[in-house]
Amino acid sequence: MAKAQAMQTYPDFLDSTDLLADGPALRARLARDGYLFVRDLLPAQTILAVRERLLTKAAAGGWLDPDSPVQAGIANQAAACKDPEDRYMRVFRGLWMDEELHRLRIHPAVIDLFSRVFGEPALAHPMFVQRNIFPQTGSFDFTTGSHQDRVHIGGATSYALWMPLGDCPREKGALAVAAGSHTQGILDTKVGSGAGGMDIAVPIPGRWVTGAFKAGDGLIFQDVTVHKALPNRTREIRMSFDARFQPMSQPIADVNMVPYSGCGTWDDVYAGWDRADGRYYWKDLTLDVVPLDRSYYERRDAQAFAMAERGDRDARDAILRIIQRDANQEKRTRAEKLLERLDAG
Repeated sequence: MAKAQAMQTYPDFLDSTDLLADGPALRARLARDGYLFVRDLLPAQTILAVRERLLTKAAAGGWLDPDSPVQAGIANQAAACKDPEDRYMRVFRGLWMDEELHRLRIHPAVIDLFSRVFGEPALAHPMFVQRNIFPQTGSFDFTTGSHQDRVHIGGATSYALWMPLGDCPREKGALAVAAGSHTQGILDTKVGSGAGGMDIAVPIPGRWVTGAFKAGDGLIFQDVTVHKALPNRTREIRMSFDARFQPMSQPIADVNMVPYSGCGTWDDVYAGWDRADGRYYWKDLTLDVVPLDRSYYERRDAQAFAMAERGDRDARDAILRIIQRDANQEKRTRAEKLLERLDAG
């Protein structure tokens, strides 16, 4: 309880909305603090329309309370699930492929903002993340722990834009960042059970800040800025998306050129779209695509194997990720056997 109360006392984000038109000032603040918080980056109605689309799909998948209006987003706690579980992915694929969701990261207001920050044309990574976080209960908790994005994103320095799909007060699972932590480089990691599966294993540098989001507000942060989510203590599913951006002239890792794991090919994604604009927007660009440095994943996987051998169920999500996403058949086979042991135990 003391930990939860401490989270709620984090000070508010420094609001940078007044600097939106000033690229150099935004760049300086981002370099100093490692993050920017801006109000009304996208029109609230645009965000709320995407929210309603995704909630309708979530309801069809059994994620919402059938006795409550779909627009309320009240979770069916009996259906609580998380990435990368199969029962999560069956519903999630339809959400991630949503046409209007994809258009948010390439909205002119977003691209123009990052181009001002970079002082050159901005590239929105083709791959992006959409999260659906069920409420925290005594038997279910998928609260993302303290982590950095660089180990997952690779390439040159990139910047995330995190936006909730709808209003997101602190108690609904708002994001928090450790301001100033980006100056310390990549920190040591351990196996985590939240999104990404790699949590920070050392004391967190910087100063934690957070805040309440309204629909259309955005949080931007560097790929080595330590961040985490607060617990979702409401009855609603917390929906959000986070996309990554970088100067178009800089190298981008190959993992950012493909759809989210488990969501098929780009042809699969676009098959259900009504409009052609926004598809394959990167195809005619001259990009320097480089391999992802997978050493961080190899270290995490070795830790997960050792934990699973000891019967530690905290390794289960990492083992699932190996089974679903690793190209090494030998590792996948070992992970499958360990998963059977963990579930049987």
